[in-house]
Amino acid sequence: MNIYEIIKNKTNIIKEKRKTLALIVHPDLTITLKAPLEAEEYNINKFIEKRTIWAFKQLEYFKQFQNKQVQSYVSGSNVKYLGRQYMLKVEKSDNDYITFNKNRFLLYTKQHDNIEYNKNILNKFMYEKAQVVFYKELINCLATFKDIKTPILKIRQLNKRWGSYLNNTITLNPALIMVDKKSIRYVITHELCHYYYKDHSKDFYALLTSKIPNWQEIKHNMELKILTYK
Repeated sequence: MNIYEIIKNKTNIIKEKRKTLALIVHPDLTITLKAPLEAEEYNINKFIEKRTIWAFKQLEYFKQFQNKQVQSYVSGSNVKYLGRQYMLKVEKSDNDYITFNKNRFLLYTKQHDNIEYNKNILNKFMYEKAQVVFYKELINCLATFKDIKTPILKIRQLNKRWGSYLNNTITLNPALIMVDKKSIRYVITHELCHYYYKDHSKDFYALLTSKIPNWQEIKHNMELKILTYK
């Protein structure tokens, strides 16, 4: 089986109301091709063939992130927050709450040995922090987009993306709270660029580059930090 056949067999084709073909390689090593409703099989296959080498390189890039460090939610495990790594310490308490200093996350819990319970405490803390941090960075990014009305911000688990922009709403993956603010600003800026360009065209990337010249380096470092952790 040649590389084209490998990529073609892995590709999930989705037809929708759109004008162009788009091939997307996801971090979980799946591939999606979005096509117009009227797209013919011949043209779809030719497009996959044209993008085969690029898709194969993307798969190889994402493969390096498959052995993930697992968050265990017990004392001694690691917590990633805004680009830094902290040691987690779990303490028995009459109340559930979290504090952190320059070295440690301190998780106080009513159920010291209940890992699922403590996971929920930490996840709730991270979600609340994400609401504050993401909105602040959204406002910072909007300063470079003078003609965009402040979009609605949503935080939701996204299996294959870091963010999305649709109908003046930006949705961000809560996992972004693990990376530094520079990376968060990159994702938000990326999504704001979709206000002007719906797909990842040359004009889209030209606009993104004008806003963040080193966005490719930031993207690479961000994915390295997130994709090796779960």
